[in-house]
Amino acid sequence: MRFADLILRFERHLRGAVNLKSKDVRDYFVYNTLAMECFQAVNTLIDLSQYVITKNKLGFLSTYREIFEILWRDEYIGDDELKAFKRLVFLRNLIAHEYLQNFRK
Repeated sequence: MRFADLILRFERHLRGAVNLKSKDVRDYFVYNTLAMECFQAVNTLIDLSQYVITKNKLGFLSTYREIFEILWRDEYIGDDELKAFKRLVFLRNLIAHEYLQNFRK
């Protein structure tokens, strides 16, 4: 997938999440749609970061959090972005584990 396609995908999911923020998240459909838009936005941010790391031969990855640490180390992102991106990965993992737990029930 091309870099521009990844950016467009990220923007689409971000826009979808923003459009849902004024809705009633107590509604099951709204809640799950919002969670999935956020999940996909973060996944695309991870894909974009992996693309930059691979294209520029910055290192090898073992975790999603490490992706952003590599970008920070090589000064592609600053301290604030590193903190925000790590938080996004944490929240993404919460969404993933919640879906997994609901699937197992």
